[in-house]
Amino acid sequence: MRLATLFGIRFSVNPWFLLLLLAAAWAGRLTEAATVFAVALLHEIGHVVAARGYGIQVSEVELLPFGGVARMEGLLEADPAVEAGIALAGPLTNLVLLGLGVLAWRYELFPAAWASFFVGTNAAIAGFNLLPALPMDGGRLFRAYRARRVGYRRATHQAVRLGKALGAALLVGGAGLVYGGYASVTLPLVGLFVLLAAGREAETAGYVFMVSLIRKQQALAANGCLGAEALVARADAPVRHVVDRFVPQRYHLVWVVDEAGRPEGIAAEADILECLFDRGLDVPVSEAVQVRYIDKRR
Repeated sequence: MRLATLFGIRFSVNPWFLLLLLAAAWAGRLTEAATVFAVALLHEIGHVVAARGYGIQVSEVELLPFGGVARMEGLLEADPAVEAGIALAGPLTNLVLLGLGVLAWRYELFPAAWASFFVGTNAAIAGFNLLPALPMDGGRLFRAYRARRVGYRRATHQAVRLGKALGAALLVGGAGLVYGGYASVTLPLVGLFVLLAAGREAETAGYVFMVSLIRKQQALAANGCLGAEALVARADAPVRHVVDRFVPQRYHLVWVVDEAGRPEGIAAEADILECLFDRGLDVPVSEAVQVRYIDKRR
């Protein structure tokens, strides 16, 4: 359900979120639910402000039952620094709000019970979002950090595995706590949400990765220069294994060697991508070699 459009951004509420608000009102906890609503919205606005700072347009902000999502135009995941900066903005917003809440609590600007709940809500949202597992902000920070070392695809899979493990733990553990009367049904539902969202991140990883590779070719053509990264691969290694090692913002030159480790030639990133698109992921990387190495000592 759309709430408003401000500065070209649609603000909407998921129907399940509205049902949650109605349930809270029925239970006499509307003030607490409205506070969580406001804190979640401000968290997403933090992401929006950071995205605008990077020149990325935001099309919509939607509040979900267990958080929110800012939908952005373009693939910010292709640049780890941008993804990290935007991801960190949300929890930082909550930490600023937490500090303001502590001051309001100390100087009795608001009722103590509400100020305490406001501070606790911001601490909980910031802490949960900083967990290093997708789809949380901490998972995006983790992926941005690891992508520079092991490549985007492998970093995404690592963060997704952590997300699925966290979701499963919350789902199973939460169900046990609910059965024992120690927690509300919200906890296993959060686990289910995390589990499903992590799966969606895994489904889009391949597409985002391929777009990031194409963008590097465009950046090289436009700027005439790009930082380089050298790799070594055996001639019989499948192209998929080589591409998985590609890291963002670096152009790769792959030394292809034989079983004894002697060089056979060099395959540039563009040649490997052309081979991948034309012949598939399981073609040996030796098929992408365009520059052959000639050993005059032989």
